[in-house]
Amino acid sequence: MSTLLRSPKGQIGAVVAGGLLLLAAMWFLLVAPQQSKAQALDTQIATSQADLATRRLALVNPSANVTVRPGDLFRLTKALPDGQDMPGILLDVNRLAEKNGLVFQSLTPQAQVVGAGFVEQPLGVIVQGRFSSVSQFLGDLRSLVTVRHGRLDARGRMYSVSHVEIGTPEGVGKFPIVAAKVTVNAYTFSAPVPNPSTSTDQSTTSGPSSNSTTAAGANP
Repeated sequence: MSTLLRSPKGQIGAVVAGGLLLLAAMWFLLVAPQQSKAQALDTQIATSQADLATRRLALVNPSANVTVRPGDLFRLTKALPDGQDMPGILLDVNRLAEKNGLVFQSLTPQAQVVGAGFVEQPLGVIVQGRFSSVSQFLGDLRSLVTVRHGRLDARGRMYSVSHVEIGTPEGVGKFPIVAAKVTVNAYTFSAPVPNPSTSTDQSTTSGPSSNSTTAAGANP
């Protein structure tokens, strides 16, 4: 056994085995707990997203018993804006990447998903840096909109994260330096489209007159 460890192949094998053990330990200590937290946060995001859409719909067509304060409207509009604002999304992602010491490499918009009162805009984001910094970056994105003491706290627009792929960057160090391909979802408010079946028939027939004029389409 000692002779095998003294050989170059044995030493390389020991280093590789040690690296694999380190990666496995990092997975169980860092990634697995973060996945559980991510699932809980995604559930909270879905609930908050539905609540935001409901509140914004109430603002579009307020009933008599709805009281809207300027601060509520401002926070709702900030969390769920009316427009896509791609430059604003780029600034958000770049700002949070720099805050956590990451290199923001690219952002690629994907096909939109229309929901009830909102539009989901998936974005393919690639960042590079320390594994722990990537985790913090994703947490910062999801916590831009939260609920504190029963009130909406919006420090930016609402984002969720639906996919994370961790890889090793080419030619740049070793673990814990990683390249992360992330699917980030940005949300935009969308008012419901009226159902065409509920529209009333606008054709009418005029009453009798001296020149016997009738509405278009009526039999004379």
